[in-house]
Amino acid sequence: MKIIGLTRIRNEEKIIKDTLDHLSTYCNEIYIYDDASTDKTLEICRSHPNVTGIIECKIWEEERLNAETKNRQKLLELAQQNATENDWFVYIDADERIEFDWDILNSTKANAVKMKLFDFYITEEDKDKTYIDREWLGPEYREIIMAFKNSKELKYYRPIQREATLPANSIILYKGFVRHYGKAISIEEWEETCDYYIKYFEKYSAKWAQRKGKAIHSISDFGCKLIKWDEKELKGFPIQWVSGKKKKKVKLFLKRIQIFLKTKRMICL
Repeated sequence: MKIIGLTRIRNEEKIIKDTLDHLSTYCNEIYIYDDASTDKTLEICRSHPNVTGIIECKIWEEERLNAETKNRQKLLELAQQNATENDWFVYIDADERIEFDWDILNSTKANAVKMKLFDFYITEEDKDKTYIDREWLGPEYREIIMAFKNSKELKYYRPIQREATLPANSIILYKGFVRHYGKAISIEEWEETCDYYIKYFEKYSAKWAQRKGKAIHSISDFGCKLIKWDEKELKGFPIQWVSGKKKKKVKLFLKRIQIFLKTKRMICL
């Protein structure tokens, strides 16, 4: 069994070596789709010893709703050329880092692993640190399929599709955590991210326009108190709880839960 890393990237020269080094700790092969980078990203990828294959796209497609999905599909098809039915794929964005016991894949009956992804933020106290040294994250997590077993039925075809479509009757293992640093790389990167979504994704443009100039956080983008990584299992909750119509009621409920858990710990002590 091989574990094969996949990532679609563009202009990631500041972090791509860290990304490839991270993938190398658990992947046997790494495949990359370079989406018309204009910096040194491609050069760094070519020189990395564990990169197996690269798709070098030369033309930037401004219609992003389907472009990223098509690129992921091309990347998957390239990696599948040298994969067996026992091999696993792991798809990450360049700004993500996974915590998971990969030995589990040797014995699990599942054919996909869904992990909890948390957003890290830049705060006043760590604004001068490197992104990897950020300490604060939002308590909200997204559950995303990060690893999936090879199959002819795997595909990317829907607009803005992040998770691969799995075979029918797939068994999904819910385990593992993802550190997402997309909002925590740097203040400059934050502004570029805002501009990217404003320009290319009409659905999210208003939300990201409001975030311009607000890279430094004291609360999460969803209005919740920040936590530290070792608190994620105790204080983390699904992002749907604070993004729906009942946001105020849910936040009050969460506050009561946190008070209850704090009281319970004090009683145990």
